[in-house]
Amino acid sequence: MDIKISENVAGKHGSYILPFLWLHGEPNDRVKEEILAIYNSGIRELCAESRPYENFCMEQWWNDFKFILDTAKELGMKVWLLDDKCFPTGFANGYLLKPENEHLRKRQIRERQSEALGPMRQAKLYVGGWADKPNEKILSVIAYRHADEREGLDFSTAIDLTERLVDGMVCWDVPSGVWRVCVTIETGDGVPQNAHRSCYIDMLNPESCRAMIEAVYQPHYEHFKEYFGNTFVGFFSDEPGFLNRVGTYHNKTGQMYEIYPWRDDLVALIAQNAGLEERSVRLAIPALWEDLGEISAAIRMHYMDVITKLYRENFGNMIGDWCRKHGVLYIGHVIEDCGAHMRMAYGAGHYFRALDGQDMAGMDIVLMQDIPGISDCIHRASLTDGGIADPAFFRYTLPKLAASHSHIQPLKKGRAMCEIFGAFGWAEGLPFMKGLADIMLASGINRFVPHAFSPKEEDPDCPPHFYNGGKNIQYPLFKNLMDYMGRCVHALDGGIHRADVAVFYNAEGEWTGGKNKIFHSVCKTLTTALIDFDIIPYDTLSEAIVQNGRLRVNGEDYGALIISESEVLPYDRLECFYRLALAGLPIIFTDTKPYRSAENKDISYMLALFECAPEKVLAKKLREKGLCHVSGEGEGLRQLRFYHVSRDGREIYLFSNEAIRENVNARITLEQSGEYMIYEPWENKCYRGETKDGVVALTLEKGNMLFVIFGDGEHGELPFMSQEKERMPLDLRFDIEVKEEGEKEYRGLAQNSELFNVSADDRIPHFSGYVRYRTRFDATDDFTVIDFGEVGEVCEAWLNGEYLGARICAPYKFDMKKAMRRTGNELEVVVTSNLAHRRRDKLSRYIQIAPTGIMGDISVCRYEK
Repeated sequence: MDIKISENVAGKHGSYILPFLWLHGEPNDRVKEEILAIYNSGIRELCAESRPYENFCMEQWWNDFKFILDTAKELGMKVWLLDDKCFPTGFANGYLLKPENEHLRKRQIRERQSEALGPMRQAKLYVGGWADKPNEKILSVIAYRHADEREGLDFSTAIDLTERLVDGMVCWDVPSGVWRVCVTIETGDGVPQNAHRSCYIDMLNPESCRAMIEAVYQPHYEHFKEYFGNTFVGFFSDEPGFLNRVGTYHNKTGQMYEIYPWRDDLVALIAQNAGLEERSVRLAIPALWEDLGEISAAIRMHYMDVITKLYRENFGNMIGDWCRKHGVLYIGHVIEDCGAHMRMAYGAGHYFRALDGQDMAGMDIVLMQDIPGISDCIHRASLTDGGIADPAFFRYTLPKLAASHSHIQPLKKGRAMCEIFGAFGWAEGLPFMKGLADIMLASGINRFVPHAFSPKEEDPDCPPHFYNGGKNIQYPLFKNLMDYMGRCVHALDGGIHRADVAVFYNAEGEWTGGKNKIFHSVCKTLTTALIDFDIIPYDTLSEAIVQNGRLRVNGEDYGALIISESEVLPYDRLECFYRLALAGLPIIFTDTKPYRSAENKDISYMLALFECAPEKVLAKKLREKGLCHVSGEGEGLRQLRFYHVSRDGREIYLFSNEAIRENVNARITLEQSGEYMIYEPWENKCYRGETKDGVVALTLEKGNMLFVIFGDGEHGELPFMSQEKERMPLDLRFDIEVKEEGEKEYRGLAQNSELFNVSADDRIPHFSGYVRYRTRFDATDDFTVIDFGEVGEVCEAWLNGEYLGARICAPYKFDMKKAMRRTGNELEVVVTSNLAHRRRDKLSRYIQIAPTGIMGDISVCRYEK
């Protein structure tokens, strides 16, 4: 048997989970209680979260953190540290608040405009009035003639008036026509809603970024160097970014009144990057706000290209290199929401570049960004910028960004991390958590940071909290979920991902400002058509090779490169696509091909080698080309997900049914034939199957997952997997008892009763606790599995005193075969409710709360192999 599966069955899966432990300065005994709660969940790592800790990097912190390290060492656990005092990372523990470090604060530019009507000799413009703060200065004053009735400006008419600026006034003989005078202002301030971020580090300044090391990293090394590389394993950066503005995820170049990161040599760097003269770039900097015609695409594109490379070099690479030099790892994630991963403001401008220096790819899924069962329509969420979550991004793109980065960059060693479960509110019970975990697992995520454990009494900050001082009534089964997730990751660990195609990380299509379609919809189109992919940025493609018509990247290979619709792209990107096409790789643009390069270089000779397909027929085109190695027919395929890895001569397929209402009943065609092993991760059991033609009959009940493994030899000792063939309703009445949260004993609620919702308005609407059901029934031949139907929310079952197991999501089925008698079977079921019936927090407003108890319909089922 495969060693990883064998280890799973033996209960020895590896360590892949490192939850946040929020710290506020609680007594050591309370902190230890919470660490033990983590340990008793089967978890062997934790990430200390310093954000709410007032005295971070002060004497109390050093004492408390040493206690955590010593406790972890005693328990054989590993410790990570979230790397700043305030959220997000970049405050550098207040380092830039010190007067002597003011020169390290962020520098930014903004623009204001005046209008001038010519001809008029010796006209004056009071442009100095636009720089109205002590820390501001005017960098340039440039005039352009209006080109049309809209706001387009004629760059060829640019007149540099900067040297005419005297005492705030520009004196100018205005030529005929209507002119816009663009005033570029350097400012140390942001916008009002961003004032508290003005003392964050400057991602364009390596000396400013080094403040993170001086203020946080180095002091921890000096205090705890003996723990580095053993008990202490690394640092976690949480959502650092340019932070030039907050409040929206849509901070793109070309937007009026935007503010942009800046440094003195950016003009020269942009000119070098774009192959333009510095004078032209200097005259065109207002294109960051204004429409200056065709040159706008080049300025906007190469501005973003330059600053995202500086971010990677100054911040991510610097900190990552420091960590590895000191024997620890560097992990974390940036703001990715709604396309912010390729923009400024909240974001870091470029997902891959921002995380290139880290040892794991990273992301988070919080605040209702994804709701299991809602896979197509946009839904509401507790997010900024309108509170809208689009599954095209959060479900089908975001986890693939992290998984792809882990595949294509050797430094990542296949590690893709997700911060998960946080800030959904108490309404997020274990069924919801398992649904989220399955979505991530099927996308290639293999490290998890559950959010969070907190020793603070009834902590109101971003619930749920998994232990909550012992008051989280679902905590006893939290270990079941953690073990399940660990087993799923372990089953895939060390494998090489097998994808069909690559999707271009098309930040450039947006950066140029031309008509474009974000690649998120391409990701959704491919996923729902059972076509797997990785997302690959230009930096990786520029060094990739093509062999036998397939793109080769770090052991991965892809049969085509898909590029989302882009009117304008930079020349070097198009040249890269052309090189790959010449080598035999299909290059497929969706909907339309680009019509020009950002730099206006000739691309006509390239276009004949590029293919084009409307997105709605993209999947069909790829299948016609023979590029898709998994196909299926049957019921539920749109919600079926797969993830395929090769390891030690074995082909391992994960299949997951993301639907929460419908089953998958389908015939799946694979490239392998013969005997295969089936691994069911929740029950932690193995079965065997066989196919002569590569067609696997797949029945996968709602919200469930299994693995199909070829190349593992024959397993005659394993049973064939059984499937439900018949069910029969079971009319039962129960004696029902309840035990409220905090109570020690059950009390009677109903006798010989039919089923009802315990938390209904006319019952116990604030109920938070356990419901115990007891009944007797006679067996029916061969109907050996009982299905309780709808249950709110998690349950455990006993038959004739023998424990049948626990279920935290549908189907709430239990195998009774070993414990069942022909007559007089005594059944006991304990259901644990959702906590939001009592803890009615604000975050829980966004998702529905399950009723409490067994709702039925109860059936017994007959199974056949």
